Amino acid sequence: MLLLDARACTTCFWFLFLSAGITDMLDGFLARRWKVESLFGARSDSMADFLFVLTVGYKLFPCLRHLPLSIWIAMSLIILIRISNAIVSLHLTHKIHFLHTKANKVTGILLWVGTFAINQPYFPLAAWGITIVALFAAIQENILILRMAQEDFQ
Repeated sequence: MLLLDARACTTCFWFLFLSAGITDMLDGFLARRWKVESLFGARSDSMADFLFVLTVGYKLFPCLRHLPLSIWIAMSLIILIRISNAIVSLHLTHKIHFLHTKANKVTGILLWVGTFAINQPYFPLAAWGITIVALFAAIQENILILRMAQEDFQ
């Protein structure tokens, strides 16, 4: 949450962003390696990831306004799919599921790395690549949630 206090694209912001990303990747890796994984850890990691993306998106929004409308439409679709995933999983299983699929992990890494390219001339192209992977991940998660719910009813 320190990112909220840091001015976007300053040394302090990038230091906090880098630190948050590295520690987020390390905590899951270390939990698996030391065999101290827990359901609480997985759920709190998902919630922390969600808050991190919201915070960074909020802070960097002024730098992203120049992206083409088509990317904004695609990102809106991803957000709608993610919200529907949460609603569907809550309705069908009485829990909100944030799945740790490989596609979701790749999306997270691409979002994190892609952020460093924001002011580069190739950023719109990179943003399209990230958006396509994120859309795939959201749709895949939707399918998996529906399958989980279907298995619960059988």
